[in-house]
This record gives sequence, C-alpha cells and structure tokens, in this order.
Amino acid sequence: PAWECLSSRPVFSGGPIQEIAVQHLRLPDGTEVPDYYRIRMPDYVLVFAVDLTGQVLVLRQYKHGPGRVCWGFPGGALEAGESPIEAARRELLEETGWVADRWTSLGSYVTNGNQYCNTAHLYRADGCRVETDATRPDMERPELMLMDRRTLVRPDVLPHFAVASHLALLAVATHP
Repeated sequence: PAWECLSSRPVFSGGPIQEIAVQHLRLPDGTEVPDYYRIRMPDYVLVFAVDLTGQVLVLRQYKHGPGRVCWGFPGGALEAGESPIEAARRELLEETGWVADRWTSLGSYVTNGNQYCNTAHLYRADGCRVETDATRPDMERPELMLMDRRTLVRPDVLPHFAVASHLALLAVATHP
C-alpha cells in the first residue's frame, strides 16, 4: 500500500534542485512521520550510443558528485515541454556532435527509491555517426572515447563509472 501524504511544504528551491519539501506522511500501519523530506530535480536522459562499427561513445570527464574524473554516457536534463526522446537526440548532438539512425528506449527509472529526486530515461542509439562538432559541450569539457563493448563490462573497467545511473545504463544496454 502507498504512503499517504497528509501535507507537503516546500522548504528549498535553487540551482538544479526544483524543490525540497517536508512532508507529513501516514504509513499503511497508521504510523505518522511528520518530517519526511522529498527532493525533486529535473528528469534526465542517458544515451548508450553505438557507432557504425559497433564502438560505444563514452565521455571521460570530471563529475563533482563523486569528485573525480570518471566515465559516463552522453545525457542531460529534459528542457521544459521536451519529451525524453527529443532530449536524448538533443543531448547526443550537443555533447558529442553525433546523430543516430535508430533509437530504442531501455526504460525510465526513479533515481532514489525513497526521496524520489528524478527519473532517468535510458536510451540506446545505434548507427551513430559524426554530424558536426559538439554544439554545446558540458562545462566539464568531456573527452570523447570510442570503446569496445566487451572492454566496458570488464571488472577492472567498471570502477571508472562512478555514477550509478551510468552503470545501470551500461548493464541494461549490454545484457538484453
């Protein structure tokens, strides 16, 4: 059974955080939790992009969350009114300058089981090819690498992916 939200009061909004709200909840057993925090951030997309030779586009860049240079996949926040597939196409082009012939949704997943945070929309893009230079690269100034799929799933390579949603995309995209 779902938890019942008796009230919700916004307490913060700023930067990428759309809202932190304190909620008063009632659990199915009747227990009340008067100060449960829920976080809302923009939904986002991640793209497992495969070129015409079967190589995967991987970005090597600093990520401030883990505080280190790590590997990941092209992606970013949905803009107002934008569908996830539109965002995926836009982000691939902006971050890499590449486009794709075939797109497959690999699902949408909430990033935090209790506080919500946002939804990650995962895609596989096949038949990728260079269209132009990156049109709007991330502030992290990523290095684009082309990698073999078998290399990406090696146990010694996995620690390079420090962000759980990127590892989830790697797992879903490589294990049909």
